[in-house]
Amino acid sequence: MRKKIALLAIFALVVNPFTGFFKVSAGNVTAYIDLTAQPATAPATISSAPEVNTSAATQFYISYVASTTQFANTNVITIILPSAFTTLTTCTVSTTDADGDATPDGAVTISGQSFLYTFTAATTTATTTGVEICFKATTPAANGNYSISTSDDNDTDVSAALIYVGTTAAADTNDVTVTASIGLSLSLAIKNPSTTANTNSCALGTLNTGSVNTCAYRIAAGTNDTAGMNVQTLSDGALNSGANTINDVADGSVTAGSEETGVAMTAGTGWTLISPFDTGDDPITTTQQKFQNRATIVDETTTATWTTVTHKAAINTATVVGSYDQVITYRAYVSP
Repeated sequence: MRKKIALLAIFALVVNPFTGFFKVSAGNVTAYIDLTAQPATAPATISSAPEVNTSAATQFYISYVASTTQFANTNVITIILPSAFTTLTTCTVSTTDADGDATPDGAVTISGQSFLYTFTAATTTATTTGVEICFKATTPAANGNYSISTSDDNDTDVSAALIYVGTTAAADTNDVTVTASIGLSLSLAIKNPSTTANTNSCALGTLNTGSVNTCAYRIAAGTNDTAGMNVQTLSDGALNSGANTINDVADGSVTAGSEETGVAMTAGTGWTLISPFDTGDDPITTTQQKFQNRATIVDETTTATWTTVTHKAAINTATVVGSYDQVITYRAYVSP
């Protein structure tokens, strides 16, 4: 019994290294599929993977670079399609030259769901070049990403590539629709007449009968609405000191020696001034009035679009002494 056991152990040592010489390994290669013929010498330049309609008879071209240089007579490249592809046929111009050297070296036949390219002559394809084979089939009726497998028996290369069926973005299974929304916005600020600082005051100073006093600021308004926007204004009443008021200008021009007050407006780029603010000096009354509009978007940070408002005041000898003020309000709205 001891001798038998020893013999069996020796036999196993002999068999295992011997069978190891028959191990076969496949080479993984990258396959490319396109809808138009490409130079077989450069399949890696193919950039448009096929996105095709469902249930459509379509010609495809599959290309890859082989692992070794030599295809011998009777070597076979096999392309296998999923069963969802139907009506397998050879292409209008069937492949007879797999390596693109202008010399026929084989032909395509069909067996079930497989296209077989059988070499009828030996050919050399360097590892920097490739093979390309045309095949034709009707695509599946259902959207999906379908794997097409290839293999060749000269160096046991294997590969796979995808055909993307369904060209409607909402239904494609290889597409992601990225969505975003932007809300409608309005902005309004009252700016210093010479800087970008905000302000809420306009000082006319001490009035006298010999001159017209002025102060100014700029209206910065913006919107992302392509229909544009408008800006409106109103006052809390006349420039006043208690019960005493300075008259609103009535003749379109504030003049020294006359008791009157009003504003002159200079439109920013893209804005249209609305009557009566489009000419001369005009009062801002307690009734809200639209004074400017535009029919396009506007960036409130662009200083050229800021409208300048210049307040003017003059008095006569009968204007009552006092500290006068007036509150002017501005409001912005979408659409002119």
